[in-house]
This record gives sequence, C-alpha cells and structure tokens, in this order.
Amino acid sequence: MQRTALRRVAVTALALAALGGGALATAGSASAATQKNGYVESNEFGLYYSPDRGGAVFDLFFVDEDFSDDWFPGPGNGAGQSVNDNTASYWNNDFYTWLVYTDARRGGIEGSLPPGYIGNATSNFRNKISSAYYRP
Repeated sequence: MQRTALRRVAVTALALAALGGGALATAGSASAATQKNGYVESNEFGLYYSPDRGGAVFDLFFVDEDFSDDWFPGPGNGAGQSVNDNTASYWNNDFYTWLVYTDARRGGIEGSLPPGYIGNATSNFRNKISSAYYRP
C-alpha cells in the first residue's frame, strides 16, 4: 500500500511538471510594441495632439496610409478626436525614419523624421498630417 501511494505521488508530480513545462514552452513573449494604444513604446512613432508631446498620442508600429478613420486614444487633451489633420508634435521612438504626408496615401507634402526625433510640427505640417510610413 505504501508503494502504491508513493507511486501515485511520483506520477502526479511528473504529470504536473510536464504540464508546467508545456505551458512555459507554449507561452508567447509579450510584444515590444502595441500600436494605437495611446503610449509610445520602443520601436513606435508617436503623433501628439498638442505641441511639446502634450495631450493624447497616436502611436504607430506599422504604416497608416489614411488617418481619416483613426482617433486619439486616451488619456490626455484631444482623446477621442480624429488624428487626421490634428497633429501638433511627434516622437520617433523607432530605429527607422518615418515619413509623414499632408494627404492620405503619400499625397501632399512629405516630411522626414529620423530615428530619435522629438519636436513640434512646422507650419507645413501642424494639423495637416493624414498618413505616415516608415522607411527601412
């Protein structure tokens, strides 16, 4: 009887260890960036509603060829407002150069923002940006 109890404990322990190891092996790693969540993370490009990186932020990891259906997520001034033609400053927290355009689908005036760039939009771009692309 004692052997049976020990065997059950050993088998149960091995089964639990196998399940735990399998769970660890199948667990995915967290993404470094979650675009359009309102926070500029590593490898993202952020467009801010207000000057000096103020207010709500629209963060991109992938290109967005038309801002007309995008909104600034909260928190901050401008949350819930359209991103299209509503950007006052940026932060390129990516290792790629980002290109912004005053019209959708690379139309209008092009602006180039190198990696690490932080600044306010110039008069050509302030509240006029409608699309953004990264250049590898």
